[in-house]
Amino acid sequence: MNHRQKHIDFLDHFRGIAVVAVFLFHSLGTACGRNQLPWANWIANFDVSRTFLVLLPFSLGWSGVAIFFVVSGFCIHLNFRRKPDWRNFTLRRFFRIYPPYLFAVLFFSLLIPWSRVGFDLLGVSQLWTHLALVHNFDNHSFFGISPAFWSIAVEAQIYLLYPILVALVARFGWRRSLIYIGVLEVGLRALSNVVLVSTGESPPLWFYGLPFIYWFSWSIGAAVADAYLSGRTLPFFNHSLLAWSAAAIGSAFLKPLASFSFLFFALLTATAIAKLLGRGSRPVPFGRFFAPLRRVGLWSYSIYLLHQPFLVLAPRVAGKLSFFGHPQIVVFVLCLCLWFPIMALSAIWYRVFEVPSIAFAKRFTTNAPNRALQRTGAVVTPAATSLPSSHLDHAADDLVQKGGSCGNLGTESIATARSVRRTHE
Repeated sequence: MNHRQKHIDFLDHFRGIAVVAVFLFHSLGTACGRNQLPWANWIANFDVSRTFLVLLPFSLGWSGVAIFFVVSGFCIHLNFRRKPDWRNFTLRRFFRIYPPYLFAVLFFSLLIPWSRVGFDLLGVSQLWTHLALVHNFDNHSFFGISPAFWSIAVEAQIYLLYPILVALVARFGWRRSLIYIGVLEVGLRALSNVVLVSTGESPPLWFYGLPFIYWFSWSIGAAVADAYLSGRTLPFFNHSLLAWSAAAIGSAFLKPLASFSFLFFALLTATAIAKLLGRGSRPVPFGRFFAPLRRVGLWSYSIYLLHQPFLVLAPRVAGKLSFFGHPQIVVFVLCLCLWFPIMALSAIWYRVFEVPSIAFAKRFTTNAPNRALQRTGAVVTPAATSLPSSHLDHAADDLVQKGGSCGNLGTESIATARSVRRTHE
């Protein structure tokens, strides 16, 4: 394995795949509505419109959030182990995520007519919960302003859990720590399935907004990064991509396992990253085919922030094209056409908000003393000093320079700097 590799380019491709998947999923929802595939006992009922069956693969596009979360965990831990300083971590995460998100919230809530919030009690509540990144805890604000924003809040809350993960690893090691966190996530997902199977209804939205339900999915990315830096055998490297793919896709259509599909997609992503890292300097398979996705991955956080409110324009235009048959297909195609102006706007958003915000944070953190290494507390010092200095020296390059391998959320997850994600958490 090449520990001198500074920029892990294929992570941009992962983010590109993730944001395209999310865009297609939201386009399908705009065209056909949500929950178009009802349950028939314990299995999904495929007796639905032919149009929806044609577009059925895009119904799994929510898996892009799982990809964002795993890539986020990988990049953030890679960055922290390179420069283990909590002040730097906090500043860089804040300025990487919040300013572009803040301007997106203000843009859609105050300026865009169809997403603008009122100045009544409900509108003010929508605005402040989004600004405070707690809108995922309330059913009324969960999908408010822009439905995609829920995962940005979850991503930010997972950052608050990250010191706990570091402390657990310092105390118990990675294996036991992942078991503890995994039991928590699996338990919550199992509870969700019990509610779904026993009542026929999913738990309330706020339940799916709990950061603990995604903590393990995020942390496995961090575990892969830690093994990569220290030269240990990469976790998940020997796992089967085909097996995790079958589990992820199959469980999505089985009622007792539906809530585990997200976790399986996260494990699939971690396995793919581990296998690609294990290739060392050898070319990535189908690298040329996925090459255009690198630029998409670079802008993926901005695309994630901006895309969904604009998709509502498609049904309005389709209403004027009613002389065409298959209106759902027309709406879906119009959503696809919106991809290009949305991507152009996202490129501008990236340059105007993301890049300056990253540079602003870097001025405060580049020359800051490494206080974490000067501490003797168990939370930081044992975990940090357990890595050989040679591996630390040859770890990822500065993870907040623009245009590199670990950029944005996101979440998630959730999405665009050189070596530190997203996400878009």
